[in-house]
Amino acid sequence: MAFRSVLFLKHCLIILAVLAGALLVFSRFGGSELMVGNLVLRAQSGIDYPLLPPSADAHVARSDGFGGLRMDEVRPRNVILFIGDGMGMGHVSAASALLSGPGSTLAMADTPFVGLMRTWASNNLVTDSAAAATAMATGHKTRKKSLGVLEDGRPVRNLFEAARARGLATGVITTAGLAGATPAGFMVHVASRDDYAAILEQMLDSGSEILIGGDWAGKPKARLNYPYMKMIGNSEALGAAQGYTVVHDAAALEDADGPVLALFPARPGSRTDYGPPLAISTRRALKILSDEGRRFLLMVESEITDESAHDNDIAAVMDGMRELDEAVALALTEFAANNDTLILVTADHETGGLGLDDGRYERGRAIVRWATDYHTSTWVPVFAFGPGAEVFTGVLDNTELAQRISSALGLETLPQLADSSSD
Repeated sequence: MAFRSVLFLKHCLIILAVLAGALLVFSRFGGSELMVGNLVLRAQSGIDYPLLPPSADAHVARSDGFGGLRMDEVRPRNVILFIGDGMGMGHVSAASALLSGPGSTLAMADTPFVGLMRTWASNNLVTDSAAAATAMATGHKTRKKSLGVLEDGRPVRNLFEAARARGLATGVITTAGLAGATPAGFMVHVASRDDYAAILEQMLDSGSEILIGGDWAGKPKARLNYPYMKMIGNSEALGAAQGYTVVHDAAALEDADGPVLALFPARPGSRTDYGPPLAISTRRALKILSDEGRRFLLMVESEITDESAHDNDIAAVMDGMRELDEAVALALTEFAANNDTLILVTADHETGGLGLDDGRYERGRAIVRWATDYHTSTWVPVFAFGPGAEVFTGVLDNTELAQRISSALGLETLPQLADSSSD
């Protein structure tokens, strides 16, 4: 019996070696994929091509040309910024076709005001969420993993700080951990996105009326961060000390008065998604912000679109796109009649290089391909609704988002350093 097992393993190793050799030869002379029945072996080593570094002045939002763009006579009172983390045109194209059928339109894409946005970081053509969120929130490029600081560590002014200086209420909602890179990029100044304790501390000190996200209590990297886990354990007291109503489940969120700090556990069966569906959190946040009667700036992020693209899981990507689109549809319904709220839908970067390469209707199936399981430098869409929407068309850099949102709301001019705010 033992002899047969050894012989079987030996044959398996020989077959694997032959397949690996065949793939190596095929990828060198014939392409990148070798198909054996239903098995596809793929070689993706990449091909080098010369890359020039960006100029120093490209790291900051340009002001030339922007002053010539005309805003509508009616400027927005409020801005809601939806970010589909990792959502590229492939995600949007696939969702529009697969969720409702070819020819249908997602709520997020049902607008004539459409732009494209570049996403590169200061030290890499392919960004991460930290550098991308910093660029969108401040108008400054920075290194991957940095939040609200330049490469030399100097803090830079963000949209939330500019909004609160003018009396606007602010808030973030995410399906990821509250201390995640995308919401943090709009609120904090830390050298590394992994410094969860410093991020959460600055969020609690920020004065934002809405803080909704996951507690990350089960995230391995977070569990190894003792100061952060201690803060999560003391979240009731820490939140109350800053005037927050602290909640940990969707039912409590429905009845919570603002300001609210929601730290949710992971959704059942998920290791990366937290809290109720985005539409539920968004509805409650908008109710709290609207009841206060103040102008507001709210950022709403779906992390599902990124995490599932990292896993090359098209079904989960579609679930995330559906959830995000339902939240966008809710916001459009709530504020369309007033015509006083600018609603933007975009992404921090693209993840996965998603594309559909076949979709025969008689078979009732579409074929999905992925280029990678990481981020790409592909441009991402910008969809705009409401007063000021026309300012977000064309090809933009992600640094221009902060500049144009700030201008639309009549805030101080961005970009600028954190200690040099002005009217």
